[in-house]
Amino acid sequence: MSLANLIRGKSNTGKPATATPATFATQEAGTGRTVATVATVAVANPRKPIREHIPAPPEKIGATHTATVSDWWLIHFADREPLEACYCPPATYADVLVWHPDAVAAEPFTPTITQPSAPMTAEDEDAIRAWLVLIEEAGPAMIAEVLSHCQRDADARAYFVKQAAMELPHPAPPRDDRRTCIQCANLIGRRCQAAKRGEIVASREYEPIRDLPRRCEGYAPGADDQDRRHGRERWPALIQQGDDDGDH
Repeated sequence: MSLANLIRGKSNTGKPATATPATFATQEAGTGRTVATVATVAVANPRKPIREHIPAPPEKIGATHTATVSDWWLIHFADREPLEACYCPPATYADVLVWHPDAVAAEPFTPTITQPSAPMTAEDEDAIRAWLVLIEEAGPAMIAEVLSHCQRDADARAYFVKQAAMELPHPAPPRDDRRTCIQCANLIGRRCQAAKRGEIVASREYEPIRDLPRRCEGYAPGADDQDRRHGRERWPALIQQGDDDGDH
């Protein structure tokens, strides 16, 4: 799956499917115009792989000349706000109007890049790399290109980090293997019988907090515990480290 296809999906109309995370839309102060800042926008073109790249200045023959070529176009509609879109390979004015038949006009433009306020973290880079692997866009050239763009464009970084957060599988939280004293066969009444026998480092009259989950070398599985191992077998590190602080 290409990057563009993942973002927006393939077009069923035969025209390139413009991938627009350009819907990071924000209101431009004082104008009322919606500004869609495009992090990575591409066109699903069956003739070549999708590659988001540094935008080239529009090759103007005349803003509305059918042969005007540009990567980036601001597309105007009669019934909604303008759309910022980017095409790879660059599109002509005529192409844009064909692909957007409800558009009333279009003009090439050079986008403004928002510089990140801080370097990209190793955690964000790892997440973006993992997401590219997930969507099968893990070629060295693609990875280098995406990371380079994220390092210089704050909106691109925010988009890719968000995609990674939404789509990467999240590992299940580790199973809590601790037990409460209520589950322990060594608790009789309020007192710990393991402490009474001197099997753990505690007062012989030790009365533990009964509902506090813990790991204890004196644990003896109660009737409802399917794991029949005792504490010394279940948590051998307690014995190896000799660390009983907070466990009793």
